[in-house]
Amino acid sequence: MKLSSYINQINQSTIEMPGNEGTSSLEQYLRNGMDSILGKQSGQSVAGEVIQISGNEILLSLGKNQLLQAKLEGNMSVQQGQMLTFQIRNNAGSKVVLSPLFENIGQDPNVSRALQQAGMPENSITVAMVKAMMSEGLPIDRQSLFQMNRLINTNPQVDIQTLVQMQRLSLPITPENITQFEAYKNYQHQLGEGLCDIADAFTQTFQEITGNQSMQEGLQFYQEVLNILTEKAEQPVVDGYQEQVEKNVTLKESRGMPRDGMISQPVTELLSREDITELTNALKQSGAPESLVKSMLLGKLSGNELLAEVGRLLSEDEAVDKEALFKLLDGKEFKQVLKNEMNRQWLLMPEEVAEENSVDKLYERLNNQIKQLQQALSQTVKSDTPLAKTVANVSGNIEFMNQLNQMFTYVQLPLKMQNQSANGELFVYTNKKSLAKKDGTVSALLHLDMEHLGSIDVHISLTEQKVATKFYLKDDSALDLIEANIDLLNNRLNQRGYSVSAQFLKQEEDGSVMDEILKQNKNVSILAGYSFDARA
Repeated sequence: MKLSSYINQINQSTIEMPGNEGTSSLEQYLRNGMDSILGKQSGQSVAGEVIQISGNEILLSLGKNQLLQAKLEGNMSVQQGQMLTFQIRNNAGSKVVLSPLFENIGQDPNVSRALQQAGMPENSITVAMVKAMMSEGLPIDRQSLFQMNRLINTNPQVDIQTLVQMQRLSLPITPENITQFEAYKNYQHQLGEGLCDIADAFTQTFQEITGNQSMQEGLQFYQEVLNILTEKAEQPVVDGYQEQVEKNVTLKESRGMPRDGMISQPVTELLSREDITELTNALKQSGAPESLVKSMLLGKLSGNELLAEVGRLLSEDEAVDKEALFKLLDGKEFKQVLKNEMNRQWLLMPEEVAEENSVDKLYERLNNQIKQLQQALSQTVKSDTPLAKTVANVSGNIEFMNQLNQMFTYVQLPLKMQNQSANGELFVYTNKKSLAKKDGTVSALLHLDMEHLGSIDVHISLTEQKVATKFYLKDDSALDLIEANIDLLNNRLNQRGYSVSAQFLKQEEDGSVMDEILKQNKNVSILAGYSFDARA
């Protein structure tokens, strides 16, 4: 069965174009279509939608302003609106021979039947819709088809498979969720990276505000950010500052508490001696009390407490030198303290992950601070600046994660490693009725993206006190490194009463946690274990 198209056999009188296009437009569209075909090589494919049928002649739309008039040979049956795909067999001279591919005649009869019963036209979009719904295990009854078709019409620029998958996962289909879902599928979703970008973009935005608007507005914006980061910091009095700090530290230590609710390093441990000298001079010039500077030099002032004190200096309208304060804030020493504090509050140390409720507390803090930061930005900065976009993306990521957690036990773990940050993801294979399978086994996937080790997948199964792990890494040397040090992990688990077995396997292909989520329960109701609310 072949379909042939001839340049010199176009019968214009038998074609009525939709709309009011004249003969000249029709001729141009047909020439455009032939130019498109002649620009391809033999063996390549071309696809077009049947827009008119007249006997054994059809008119195909190959794209915008591209038409092809062709003659069907043999018993090939087509319908108006049907999408046909052909392979170019010959395009030499004035004759173009196209051969229909199997997908045109290998159509699943269930697709056509479903569309017919729903009273919907059979075209490239509706066929793709039904196929996607079938592949995801969704019902293809009339109501389901019309509902999905409305979603597709409402979101014409969105991939049909994306919409179908989001519908199966019961994710609200909003522009923000679509953006996040596609980012998760394309490995562009790492929360830790976005948080680090905020810290990097903040000082640039501060300079833009003070340069393009006014120094007062820039300092006010900086003050609001410092207040957000130090909301629960101590409020020591300026007079006798050193003594007050010592009392606060002693009181907290007596209660077994870190100095500001979380571990905040002394400023002297964050900077070099040269940088401490520069910061000391900048603080003195900006009007900071001598007692504060002395406390910092004695190692009794944490990074968080320094930010709180500078925030209070910014709130004093007349008592400080604004120019000197700007130089302090714009200096690399203070920027380093600020960035370290952001990372401390927004990233988890590996040992913190095991602490009860540590992840919940992280997301509670993140959610509150990011929303406050968005509010501050909305009053001062345009929405198209890098900082505003990054903050909005992080906020959308957290909200999407919360939506995802209504169905699945999944959370990202933005990690602070030694001299680097890393992104982790934890997905637990669970269902609503029971955390474990019928045999009592709980399974999870831990995905890590490390700077030096690359991508690591750790599949974990727990049955009673038996732990089975499989480590998947791409690099052989990384596999060897993990295998050589696995005893450290085994010993810790053994001390807790677990017996451990481990396998080390080569990671053959790229994958994501979202791929694992999409594999789950395609033909049954979506099930989940417990809900981790990122907005807690």
